[in-house]
Amino acid sequence: MKLRRFSGRDTMIIMGVTISIVTPSYNQGRYIEETIKSVLSQAGNFFVEYIIADARSTDETVRIIKKYDELLKSGRYPIKCKGVELLWWSKKDRGQSDAINQGFKIAKGDIVAWINSDDYYLPGTFQLVASRYKKKPFDLLYGDCAKLYATSNILATPKPNPNESYQTLLSSTGTFGQPATFFTKKIIERVGYIDESLHYCMDYDLWIRIFKIGKVVYLPNTLAVFRIWENSKTTTSQQKFDDERRLIAKHYGGNILTPRKIYHFIDKFKWRHYIKNKFPYLYFGMKRVFFHFIDLLKYRTKK
Repeated sequence: MKLRRFSGRDTMIIMGVTISIVTPSYNQGRYIEETIKSVLSQAGNFFVEYIIADARSTDETVRIIKKYDELLKSGRYPIKCKGVELLWWSKKDRGQSDAINQGFKIAKGDIVAWINSDDYYLPGTFQLVASRYKKKPFDLLYGDCAKLYATSNILATPKPNPNESYQTLLSSTGTFGQPATFFTKKIIERVGYIDESLHYCMDYDLWIRIFKIGKVVYLPNTLAVFRIWENSKTTTSQQKFDDERRLIAKHYGGNILTPRKIYHFIDKFKWRHYIKNKFPYLYFGMKRVFFHFIDLLKYRTKK
């Protein structure tokens, strides 16, 4: 195991808000440098604790991590916030959920989050999050998350529901992106860490537990970029995502139909575009009735 430290952890905790970020990694040398730079280059009035949990990569990943470790230790990396601490290791783990939990359990920040090694934060994100937390503390904050379609280099930023709740999560699995979500160490200790039996929808399961008891706020800013590329889980494992969503829905009493199945069904009706353009009030009225009916189809649960 490799472990590196930079700056004083105790000083960070005493003097101000600390944001702890965990990056699980395995053979992501293609993109991880952009991820690392997006964390270390954040500017503002906060401290950063960055934890990289590598699963013994065999590509250039470890070399890239070492590069930034050495730059920080030598003082050659330009720090733009109040302080940075980098911890990392390269060892076998039991998968992504286990790697993230290892990071969360040693994290010392007031605010925690994880960013996968093919995604990245936008400049100014941590300052927005820290400022909002200092002004009015939250248990979970979500913002807008851009989607980068790597094959076409198209960047889209869908707007999430600004009023997400426990009930809307059970109905739709949520409209916000995991990379643009931050939460407190206190709330994750209260609701429990990531369910390590889940490998695709572990974020959805965690959000449900936090939304049920926590204070949630929406920040109307684009905070991160979620990359969709040929080997990403989102591209290659949609059926596995659906299977885990179904398990979670059964556990918490969510909708029987997954969002993907609903929209595949809707896509069969090509005439809906004509009605939407010609009779918008009728179209949106029909849409509300349809989703109201779908929302009634929930699993029974004793919880």
